Parts: sequence; structure tokens; C-alpha cells
Amino acid sequence: MPGAAIRPVDETDNPALIELERSCPQGTRLTIYSERDDYFFRSRLYGNHHTLVTEDRQKGRIFGVMAAALKEVHLGGVVRPAAFFYDLRVHPDYRRTVLGRHMLGVWIAMERWAEASGAHLIYGLVKHDNEAMIGMRDKRSGYRFVGGMEILSRPVFRRLHTREIPEEVPPQDTELIQEVWERYGARDYYPAVFRDTLLTPVMADTGLFSYYRLRRGGSWAALGLFRSARVQGTRVVRIPAAYKLLQPLFSALRPLVPLPRIPREGGSIGYFCVFNHLAAGPRGPALWQELLAHANNLALAEDVSLLTSAFDPRDLFLPLFRRGTLNHIEYLLGVKPLAAGLPESINGYYPDVRDMN
Repeated sequence: MPGAAIRPVDETDNPALIELERSCPQGTRLTIYSERDDYFFRSRLYGNHHTLVTEDRQKGRIFGVMAAALKEVHLGGVVRPAAFFYDLRVHPDYRRTVLGRHMLGVWIAMERWAEASGAHLIYGLVKHDNEAMIGMRDKRSGYRFVGGMEILSRPVFRRLHTREIPEEVPPQDTELIQEVWERYGARDYYPAVFRDTLLTPVMADTGLFSYYRLRRGGSWAALGLFRSARVQGTRVVRIPAAYKLLQPLFSALRPLVPLPRIPREGGSIGYFCVFNHLAAGPRGPALWQELLAHANNLALAEDVSLLTSAFDPRDLFLPLFRRGTLNHIEYLLGVKPLAAGLPESINGYYPDVRDMN
């Protein structure tokens, strides 16, 4: 029978979901899409996940997907179960069509799953210029925007000086676990799983996550590194006109002066993520800069283009990281309560590095 089917995802859907991701570029002036070999990698990082797809029965074609995961997060000083939706897309051919409207059914089914799973809320991050998603904020949908997140990217194009190789910290280092908790634990949406460890077992098993620390003269600094370029790339569909004008100039000057490479349309970009920025003592900020330089050099060794990080807009490290950035993206935090007693506002937002893949 013609029409659309809504069903749970299957591992055999991997190629179709990868192709769907390629068919849904993001951005306005700079347009990109994600490239990965394993759509389900990020789902496995969370563990308790749920993914639904819509399929054109007549063509046997998946044209929509929504994915969410259950987390235990701190909210208003209380640990609450929450459903975080981290993927929602519809193929351009099906937008504003009769079949495309079945995505509303996917959304409703996901909310029912979240409620049945005991979640007190469902939430997700929406790019600030995504007018279709932002338009859902009304009395009928029950969603509201209560905060946000900013993602900044530094170009990786030359080796930076470091005085020493930093210490790599194991996931069960109690001292650093406590420091991360004291710095970030009071923020809303901080995952409870990180109260007792720096990395979950699944994260550690991937070999993609590390923590580094430097100590000197009574000061110290630390940060986490996610080698995301090993599992995901970004393909450039369109670049701003100003970038195109700068490309020949940068190419001509690069033999004389270290300059970042401006991606070409059709080219690829890889990035590493740094997270959980920490510094203490008079030399702490300088040590943190050395750790960023170390992360830069690790990225350069793997021909990675960008060093990326996510921040709450009020994070003290945001202006420090912003210096020398190449790209800046703002996200809004959309939330729908599924239980009573949730706070109306948030006490800062904690960006979970698993959400960055």
C-alpha cells in the first residue's frame, strides 16, 4: 500500500541513514554536511537510545529520521531522567509533502517513548537560524527555549610551541574527577554518569577520548580531547563569497607566512573537540594555552583542519578560546517538560562532548 511507514531503525539501515545525512546540508553562508561510515557510533556512546525512521513504502526509501537518548542529568540541583534528541532530518525531496508530514508522527512517537521511559523532559539543541524548528515554540507544542550553546572552531595549520609533553590522565583519576565536578557540576544538564568518572567505559573503549594535565609552580590546567575526525568528517557544499576572494591571496602568502587553509567547495574538513577546560593558579591560563597547543599539534599530525569546542555563553573560557577562531555557531536549547516541578530557567548549560559527534 502506498504511503509512509514509521518504524524503529535497524542496523541494516546504516547506508540509507548516511546517505540521508549527506542529502541534508546545514548552514546558510557556509553550507556543510556530515560524512561518517557508521551512523550508529554516536548512539552507542549514549547507550540507552531510540531511533525512528520514516520510509516511503512505494520506493523503499528512508526519507526521515529522529534519534534520542536517555540521560540522567542534573537540573536545578536534582538528578532527573531526560531524553536528549540529537538527530532530526527530512530529505529535501519530501519537505512540505503529504508523506513528509509523517515526521510529525515520528515526533509524537518519540515523545511517547520518552514519557514511557520515565523521562521528566525532552530537550535538544537547535541552530539559531533554523526557523522551522524555532517556529515550534508555541502553546501547542509545549517547547520553550531556556538557554543556549556556542561552538567555536580554531584553524589548525601550523605547529605550536609547547614546553613539555603534558600528563595523560586516566579516566578514574579522583583528583581530576573532583576538579571537573567543582567546575561544571552545578551547571544544568550535567550528566550524572560523569560524577564518578572522566569517561564512560564505552567512551574509553573507543580510544578517541583523552584527558591531559600540566602542573607548574603551584598552578595547573587540564582539558579533554575527542578525536572526532577519526569517525566523522564534514564536506563543504558552499563557502561565503569573502572566503572565495581570500583563497588565492592566502595560497600565495602561505609559503612566507603561516596562514589557515580556507576549504574549497567540495573539499572536506576534519575536526578534534576539546572540552572540560580547567585552570587554576597564577600560571593556570598559560598552562591551558599550552594544552591547547598540544591538542593543536596532535590534530596537525592527523591532518585535521579545526580544533572545536562548545561553551555555555557565560563560560569564562569562551572569550579566551574565541581568539583566533575561524567559525562561530550559536545553538538554542529547546525543552519540553514531561513532568511537574521543572525549573523555568537554567543555571548555565553543560555541553556534553558526546553531543558533538
